[in-house]
Amino acid sequence: MNTQQIFQLPHRLKAAFRLLTSRFNEIGTKIGSYEMPERIRGTVLERWAKYWHGLYIDYKDVAFDVAKDCRERPVRAAMYITVLGACFYSNRHNPDETMFREQLIQSSTKLIQVGEPIRNPISVQHVKWLEQCYNEGLIRRLNLGVLSLIWLDNYDKDCSSYKAVCPYLKPRYVTFYERIVDVGFLEKWWLLEKKMKDYDVNEAEFSVTNNGTVSA
Repeated sequence: MNTQQIFQLPHRLKAAFRLLTSRFNEIGTKIGSYEMPERIRGTVLERWAKYWHGLYIDYKDVAFDVAKDCRERPVRAAMYITVLGACFYSNRHNPDETMFREQLIQSSTKLIQVGEPIRNPISVQHVKWLEQCYNEGLIRRLNLGVLSLIWLDNYDKDCSSYKAVCPYLKPRYVTFYERIVDVGFLEKWWLLEKKMKDYDVNEAEFSVTNNGTVSA
């Protein structure tokens, strides 16, 4: 969006709200002028029609108030619309556990394709640890709408031991942050992405020995 479009945004919002108000007025006029047929008066259909008519009036009043506020404060309305649009976009691109598993497999494949001496030990250790957690059935996903969290439970879902099912031994909210192992946002798991940075660079190869030479 260029500068000209940004300055034109309040005027476009005013035109859109003016059109919306006109449409609501047209619908309200049609509903208000509609006469109930004699055959359904006093029946359940009449009560049902009155209920929806009252519901329409309530929502129409709310819509008019919102439109009036947006027309009087177009800049603030544009900010609200931008925030709501960003939240909607984030929700639509909120990664799930399947995407985390796929990203983990891709990370493991990348490490396999490079020689062991040049693999980044931080990347290797993190990927192996996550794979072990998957094998033990500890991986869980918490959906927060605009983002997701991957956290570790104490036991597998199918475990039926007393420690696994006792409600007093469940993970506590005050220490839940310690169980978070990744944050998913915009179709990407960012901590795993960070751990895989320079996955094919082993800094130990470039460490200087005591005699001043570079170790291979």
